[in-house]
Amino acid sequence: MSNYPMVDEVNRLVGNLLAGGSGVFLPGVGSLFVERRGARRLSKRTVLPPCRVVSFSSQQQGVSLVDELARTLHCDAAGAQDVYDRWLSRTREGDVLTMEGVGVLKFKNFTLAPAFDRLLNPQGHEPVRIKPARQFDWALWIGVAAIVIAAGFGGAEFLRTNSSDIPEPGTAAEVAQTVPAADAGIPADSSATAGVTDDGTATAVAGTKAAETDVAGSSAAGAAGTADSAGDRADAKPAGLRPGSAARVSTEPASLVSGHRYVVLGVFSTPENAARAAADAEARDASVRCGVYRFGNKFMVSPFEAPDAEACTLFIRNYSDRFPGLWTYTAR
Repeated sequence: MSNYPMVDEVNRLVGNLLAGGSGVFLPGVGSLFVERRGARRLSKRTVLPPCRVVSFSSQQQGVSLVDELARTLHCDAAGAQDVYDRWLSRTREGDVLTMEGVGVLKFKNFTLAPAFDRLLNPQGHEPVRIKPARQFDWALWIGVAAIVIAAGFGGAEFLRTNSSDIPEPGTAAEVAQTVPAADAGIPADSSATAGVTDDGTATAVAGTKAAETDVAGSSAAGAAGTADSAGDRADAKPAGLRPGSAARVSTEPASLVSGHRYVVLGVFSTPENAARAAADAEARDASVRCGVYRFGNKFMVSPFEAPDAEACTLFIRNYSDRFPGLWTYTAR
């Protein structure tokens, strides 16, 4: 902290703008903006994780710090310019611009302050070790093949044993011929007597097949009726049903609670875009519930908030594989 409260407030304003993903134009100096750098391989099994850095450009990018001061202090452009000039005179010495709590700009190179670096990169900069790919396990596959072969032989033996217990058609005909007509309860007329011959055996078999056909037809009709009733129940479902994740998202932004830490998924220019991003996040992971908050003149989407920073850090560590690029913001 410096001896000038005004300087600290302007430094904090610059830090909030950069943390929100907005570039800041410093008249007479240049522009500062946050850019993302991808992961970089250090060795065969070590990777440097992706991170965010603050870069400098001589061209005008982002919002002017003078305009932001006028909006924040509710003063005119002349008053905001006077505050900016006094801030610049106390923070710049030659080619070095020092913003405590944010970083140092020296010869077009910006070095992040440790606290602001932790805010932009809560995952840290420690290299990540890559697990080697698992080698092909021959013993496992040989065991699987042996189980499949044993199951095949067992099934074939089971089918062969069961098929040997089924009587042949000729044997059934011989049994039918040895049964007396009186014991079988067959009438003594000529047509009934013919039932014990080979033709009678064929007629009985045909009758059995006809009965089986009737039973199969009844089963098919019952199954068709069940399918029709199930289809009617499916058609009776409300047509206006929408996905639950999209229905839970509200386009009305909430206000930030001072002192709370928020895990930031993104910052958007309109509440509709923020609500759409929140709905997409909830669709990707059903355990996530996102909120939309006012973030200056923009709108912030946050899947998690807590009074302490450790809970936010733990949330980011658990969800960084599904939502890369999460970072923490502390409400003022």
